[in-house]
Amino acid sequence: MTKFLASVSNPLEAATILAAGADIIDIKDPLKGALGAVVPVLVTDIVKRVSGRVMTSATIGDLPMKAACISGAVENMQTTGVDIIKVGVFADSVPADILQLIKKYTARDCRIVLVFFADLKPQLEDFSVLAEAGVYGVMLDTADKTKGSLRAIINDNVLKYFIRQARACGLLTGLAGSLKLADIQPLLKLGPDYLGFRSALCDKHQRNNTIDMQAAHNVRAMIPLHNIAESENQGLLLSVN
Repeated sequence: MTKFLASVSNPLEAATILAAGADIIDIKDPLKGALGAVVPVLVTDIVKRVSGRVMTSATIGDLPMKAACISGAVENMQTTGVDIIKVGVFADSVPADILQLIKKYTARDCRIVLVFFADLKPQLEDFSVLAEAGVYGVMLDTADKTKGSLRAIINDNVLKYFIRQARACGLLTGLAGSLKLADIQPLLKLGPDYLGFRSALCDKHQRNNTIDMQAAHNVRAMIPLHNIAESENQGLLLSVN
């Protein structure tokens, strides 16, 4: 069943989203780009407040495809205790040296999700190489948030192919990219493991604004609960004092 991933930038937003019933709390700074990184000390704080009630993920920033940059960022994010680390593929494919670097981390039980960007025209042909490197999952997103939603850039048939190919290799699959309420039902039919949201959750649907509880509830209402009992336990706001 498809899960609801919500991107937050601070503990207050995390509390709001947890109360709204999100399945995955994704930690990133929208002011710093598509995958802007939140400083590790704040990620640690959010992870502690979530306290295992739902899965957490965090981005490492809009970084160039250079091993030294990515290595340092992954090392820092590993210290936070976050469940999944998301690495952006700001290229049409994953360079060989980056793949070797990823193998090093996945061998240490680090769960890495690679984020591809539809507007950068990635190669979506062979996910078996990523699976062999121990990659936990793949996500299709958009890099330029001014160009509209994922479905305005790439059609549903390609998205279906992406999901099918990745799943055949045992990879977790996710779709995101300025998704709107109108996108939810068509994308649920494709069966991704999760749908990711930021702008649809925010005041006036602007990704740089703060998260609005009613907007978050509107998204939650359109995605069947993955685990009803678990979601009922999320009704209590996290303390943010």
